[in-house]
Amino acid sequence: MPDSKSNIAMPKMPSTALRFAAMPIIIGLIAWIETRQPFTFFRLVSLILAFFLLADVASLMRGKSRDLALALASLVFGLSLIEGAATALEVKQMLVVTPGWSVFQPITGWGAEHPGRYHAVRTDPKTGATIYSADYTIDSNLLRQTNSAKTGPAIVFFGDSFTFGFGVNDADTLPQLFADSLDRKQRVLNLGVGGFGPQQFLREMQTGLYDSVIGPQPKLFIFMTAVWHAERTACKYSWGAHAPLYAVENDQLVFKGACYEGLGLWAQQFLWNSASYRLFVEPFRQKMSHDDIELYIRIVLAAVKLAKEKYGVPTLIPYIPEKEDYFAGTGFSDEAIIQRLTDGGAIVIDVSIDQKAGNESPLKIPGDGHPTPLANRIRAGMLKTFIQQHISDVLLSKLE
Repeated sequence: MPDSKSNIAMPKMPSTALRFAAMPIIIGLIAWIETRQPFTFFRLVSLILAFFLLADVASLMRGKSRDLALALASLVFGLSLIEGAATALEVKQMLVVTPGWSVFQPITGWGAEHPGRYHAVRTDPKTGATIYSADYTIDSNLLRQTNSAKTGPAIVFFGDSFTFGFGVNDADTLPQLFADSLDRKQRVLNLGVGGFGPQQFLREMQTGLYDSVIGPQPKLFIFMTAVWHAERTACKYSWGAHAPLYAVENDQLVFKGACYEGLGLWAQQFLWNSASYRLFVEPFRQKMSHDDIELYIRIVLAAVKLAKEKYGVPTLIPYIPEKEDYFAGTGFSDEAIIQRLTDGGAIVIDVSIDQKAGNESPLKIPGDGHPTPLANRIRAGMLKTFIQQHISDVLLSKLE
């Protein structure tokens, strides 16, 4: 009686030549995907391809080498599962902006590539509904356009996306609404850029980047901030690889270059391109420490001091309070930060807004969190009133 097993067609492994040929193809695909980053989940695809590569290598080996290759393949397979889960769970960011609106800039880290109008649309990834649709006009100085007096002593706004005006049109930014409150009779500049922090405020003054734009004898610098800017001064945020880096050495604030350079830059970009890192690791890394907030305060105070010494102007700091649990374990509070800034020569104003002031209209863009035009209008009014009552000499006499 013939052996029944002889009638079973056993699956054939691809030939050795084909398995060798597959290796450079897979390596090339991984290199192309990692370099071009053609879709948001490219790292997941890279890991899956890496698994197949290691499985292919294992099939060509024997003994302990094969065991090692199989172990590596199993590890990468597990990482692929974690990355896949993170990709599915992560809250997606659907933001499309005209190309060139944010490119590498050597002093500040990033900024607009050229003047022009940039269209930004943010949508809800679950429903496809538009969260905001806005146009950003960038002037010849690569700054957000603000219509005000063409000449004369300037009131200059520094800051981040709140100051720049993410999600709102040119007419509804905080600097523009402030200029409107002065009937556009005084020169107002918007130096805010999305993602900036105190380190850019300080570095811009140290290098004189915008001295020619600011012009002679400015009247006032305004820098809106909150404690979460400490994440930026500590380089604990995903987009800040090229941001200026400062450190405290021998009790002195020292400029150290960029947040990440060389191998550190490569590692930072590799990690932050992984959904699993962003979802499971980054929240713990972003947790603030006492030293992080101390560095943040010192950088702000250094900017306040330089504004006075170099430009002869006071610095008004509209401060946005944060929830108490943000300060857990740091030894700081909003009150302590405000006191430190005040003691260091800053003029601080609390610009938190009670929802009642919005008359049930949203003060934050729903689904986004940036200030609405209404919130900017309220804060512009707060700033004008404060300035008139406490530092009215920064206003031109005809405005008083």
